[in-house]
Amino acid sequence: MELVKYRSRQLPKRPVIHMPGKWCRTFGIYAGEEVDVIRDRRTILIEKSDPESTHNKRYVSGTNAINIPLEIINDLGMQPYQLYSLFIDTRNERFIVSLDNWDEPSRD
Repeated sequence: MELVKYRSRQLPKRPVIHMPGKWCRTFGIYAGEEVDVIRDRRTILIEKSDPESTHNKRYVSGTNAINIPLEIINDLGMQPYQLYSLFIDTRNERFIVSLDNWDEPSRD
């Protein structure tokens, strides 16, 4: 896994993740398209939608943002204004949201 840390900040009151436009275009993710939102331990994976998957789906807004599904918010105990870090996984062409701390997520 090749990770690039993009930013660390607080979540807004309603958890929304803004993905960088440059990387969305690189990964073939465009406004109006679906993405898969996958919970993996204390991280959230956001990747181009696989029509065959049963993962949570969300539409990408015109500002390259997605709302985090309520199921994932509840499972992870996410709180408004919680700190998170956004990583770019260049090898797997996806975004990783880490909630544990501002360091790189585990590479298990």
